[in-house]
This record gives sequence, structure tokens and C-alpha cells, in this order.
Amino acid sequence: MESIIRLLPDSIANQIAAGEVVQRPASAVKELLENAIDAKATRIELVIKDAGKTLIQVTDNGGGMSSQDARMCFERHATSKIRQKDDLFRIQTLGFRGEAMASIAAIAQVKLRTRMPSAELGTEIEIEGNEIKKTEPVAMPIGTMIQVKNLFFNVPARRNFLKSNAVETRHILNEIIRVAIPNPNIHFVFKHNDTLVFDLAATTLKERLYQLLGNDLKGELSPLAEETGYVSISGLIGSPKIARKSREEQYFFVNHRYIKNGLLHHAVATAYDSLIPKEKHPFYCIFLEIDPKHVDINIHPTKTEVKFDDEQTLYALLNGVIKKNLGALHNIPQMDFDENVNDEIYRKIYIAPQPFHKEETVKKSLSGFNFREENTPVPDKEDWNRFYMPVSPRENPIQTEMEMIKKVPDVVFIGMCSSNDLIIAEKDKQLYLINRKNAEERVWYERWLSKYRNAQTVSQQLLFPQTFEFSQPDKWILLEAEKELLTLGLEVKDFQGNTVIVYSTPPDLPAGKVRDLLDQIIVDIQTIGKVSIATELPDKFAKNVAAKIAAHKPFQVQEAPLLVVALFQTENPSISPSGKMTWKKISNEEIDAFFN
Repeated sequence: MESIIRLLPDSIANQIAAGEVVQRPASAVKELLENAIDAKATRIELVIKDAGKTLIQVTDNGGGMSSQDARMCFERHATSKIRQKDDLFRIQTLGFRGEAMASIAAIAQVKLRTRMPSAELGTEIEIEGNEIKKTEPVAMPIGTMIQVKNLFFNVPARRNFLKSNAVETRHILNEIIRVAIPNPNIHFVFKHNDTLVFDLAATTLKERLYQLLGNDLKGELSPLAEETGYVSISGLIGSPKIARKSREEQYFFVNHRYIKNGLLHHAVATAYDSLIPKEKHPFYCIFLEIDPKHVDINIHPTKTEVKFDDEQTLYALLNGVIKKNLGALHNIPQMDFDENVNDEIYRKIYIAPQPFHKEETVKKSLSGFNFREENTPVPDKEDWNRFYMPVSPRENPIQTEMEMIKKVPDVVFIGMCSSNDLIIAEKDKQLYLINRKNAEERVWYERWLSKYRNAQTVSQQLLFPQTFEFSQPDKWILLEAEKELLTLGLEVKDFQGNTVIVYSTPPDLPAGKVRDLLDQIIVDIQTIGKVSIATELPDKFAKNVAAKIAAHKPFQVQEAPLLVVALFQTENPSISPSGKMTWKKISNEEIDAFFN
């Protein structure tokens, strides 16, 4: 009987391994950069074209390889890092599996040039689909140069699953950052399509973070230093002031290897619990030096997931170090837990006390609106127009005040409790307790969408353009969505280095909330993806803008009756765009039952 189990040819086995090691261009970049670092390079240059799909080239000035090693590095499980089984339990280098070069060569056209210091000539090898095409000596500087062309050229199905160039480049940027941060002593150069993205001279850890993530970190980083018999903890953590809505700027390194670990992240996050809002995340760059026998880094092909033999001890140590460090930062201000924490201060500054009237005599009535005694402010024309803008996309953009009012008959404004932003009104013989902030959020949300859908102007030019610094991946996200953001009223342009410049914003957005809006946009785009930006981003954008205007734009008492009218015109007046109830309705029956 013929055997049905057969050994796979090396070419197929290598392609299967490539699926684990090389999932996208960024995977190849990571492996090549790690090999250059392991070769003791002090300068590494990365050049990519078409987001790495056409070309990935890494050149280093490390120790190089002999002619024999150059050929051997393309064999499966060929590595200079492992000699015996015990070496698996004391791994200190980055690339050690011995499958990276073989996997890359299986699905790309690869050229390798390498020379050791002791050799007069180097070695050049060309290989395609794991088949060696050429081997010859070559004159070259000491070090190694690897070219990877046409990734997945022989696996078109895999190539079709790659994302847009912008997305793939962002993944490459993230890999560079994760390698460049723990190696500030190495000079990194990165070029994309013949354009210099960054040139990172050798420096200190803190300066490297500034180089990569922006100068807004300056003055906001605090060093960690803790030595125990089990682990050494060092690095830098950010003040609550620079907490972000994205988790991108959070870095753990174990023995200088970037890792992800939910338990360790939780240890850090809980230390910040009383200092930052729940929807924001702290910045941290933490290094753990631990005996390799206590950590297993061989549980995942990407080597970013690790397992510790005593995670509870490590959790307690890390959490305690962070808390101690944050407690010592007396000059760091406390942050609001949510938008309402400082409402009392907000009201004292912006909202005048609402006069209390014992008499119920109506002095003036206008289409169902009752304005109280002479001390009650009457809205002026500007207030009137601001709140009576058409808010439904189906409405005619131009309507008179009386036409707008007729849409909500029998509404009686009773008053406002400034102590908790509660508006009291009557409609259809029922009492309504209206939350001012949630109601404004609903009105601003639909008002903005109405303008957007009717192709009206939805931006205001800033008298003084604002500049903001971001990490390179986050900046890339904003710039790749530049056209979509412009249609939403936000003009963002590339400035220099890590900086973007904002020329216009949606109307009424407080100037101090532009950065928050940009941070949220980055998170939203990461969530919805490039393909869905045009369809999903406007709604998310409208919700974010509405929430920030409602929470931070000064609200005047005389606007309260106008807000009630505007609220009852919206398509869904009972709930805010963030899912919170806008009112509590109390019927006459409930009132009668309460008083027996």
C-alpha cells in the first residue's frame, strides 16, 4: 500500500514558515533590524519603497559574516545564537530562531552582501525562492547589506492581503520605534521612497524618545530605578498630563526585547487610576532586566509575547514602583476623571446664578415659551440664531425663527438649576427634567451633521494656526486622512519632524480641545481602518466635536430656553450621541402618586 504521509519539499516548508515569520513587510523589517543589532552595528540604515512591497534594504556596519556563514544563514534553523538546548533558557540576543532569512528568501528576491573585519573582500549572494542564483566575492565596507525585493512575488494570494501603502508603512514605523528605543546608542536612518523620514543620531534614552515621539514629552517624563533579586526595573513614565486616548505610546522591554503583556500593562494602568480619566492611557517606556531562566520568549513566532515564571511577584513589584514614583511627583497636577469633575468651577466662572421667582406670573410669552420676571435674561438675536439652526439633515437650511418654533408647540420653559445644569420644562402637560450637557451634545451633533450633509462650510480659520507633535505612526495616520479631515472642517498639514500644523477647525470647538480631538481621530481611524474612513469617520467626528463643545464651551443661562426648542427638533431628542439620556419625564400621575 502506498504511503500517504510524505515529507514536504523544503520550498513548501519554507513558505509555511514564512507565513509565521513574515506576515507583512514590517515583519521582515523587524527581523533584519534585529539581526543588524545582534551584529553589534552602531549605524543602521533602512530604505523601503512602496511600503516595503517593492524594496526593503537594511545596511549596517556590524561584524558581518564569512562566505560560509553567508550561505548558511539561508538554511532553515541555521543560527549563530543557539549551540545546545540549555541556550534556549538563557537567550540574550534578538533573532535566534534561525528561520528569518530562510523564510524571507522563500517569498522574495534577496541580495546579501557581507564582509567581516578580517576579510579583504566580502561575499555577495543572490537568492530567489530559496534558490541560489549567484555567489561571488565583492569589494565593500565592513558590515552587511540585505536587499529584499518584491515581497510575496511567488505567493500572490498573500500579497493581495496586504493593506494600503499608508497602513503598511505605519506598521514599519512601529517596528522601527520598538527597535530604536531600547538602542539609543545606535544611529538609525530611515528613508521611504527616496524621502528621508528620520535620521536618529546616537543619544540618550530620553532624547531618543523625543526624537521619535515628539518634544511634548519634554519635562513630562520621570525616571524609574528599582533593583531586586528577581528583576531590575528602569525606564521612563509620563506624567498624567500627557496621557493619550491611544495605547500606542506604551512600551515594555524585557532584556531589551519589545514585548506585550496584559498583566504587566494592568500593573501600570492601575497605578494611574486616580490620576487620569478612564478613557485615557498613560505613557510609559519600561525596561525589565531579568535572568532569562525566569522568562520564556519562545512561545510565539513574533517573539513579542512572553511568559514569566512568577507573574504575581513581578506584577506587585512593578505596580509598587510606579505608585511610589507617581507619589513623589508633587508638581504633577491631578487630571479630571471625566468631563464633569470640574463642573462646579466651570459654573462659577461661566454661568450666572439663575434668579428664583416665587411668583408664577408670566410677563412675556412667545410661541409656548414663558419668560419669567424682569430679572430673567431674554435671549438676543445672536443666541436665537445660534440655537435655531436647522439640525435635521432633511430640513431646509434656511428657515425663519417662527417656523422653527412651530415644530415644538406647547413647550414651556420653567427654569434652570445652575447647581447641576438641570433645565426644567413642560411639554404636553408633563414635566421634563433636562440634562443641559447631554441635550447640548445632541443638538450640536445633529447641527454639525446637517451642515456636513448639506455641503455647507463646517470650518473656521484659526487666527493663529496651532502646532502639535505626535509619534511618527500617529502623524502618519493624520496625514493619510488629510483629505477626509478637510471635508470635516479640520485642515491638518505636515510641518516638520514630528509636527503637524492645524489651520482650521470645526466652528465653536474650544481652542484648548484641538489636541484632544486629534488624539481621538487617531484612535477612531485605527479602529475603523482606511477603507471605512469616508463612511464612518464623519459620524464619529460629529460625536467627538459635539461632546467637546457641550462640555467646554461657555453656556449662558439665557440660552436654556433656546436649547429646549432645539432639542425637541432633533431626530432623537431623548438620548445623547454618546448614549446618555437627555431627560427624565415625570407625568402628572407620578406627581400625584408621590404626594398621595
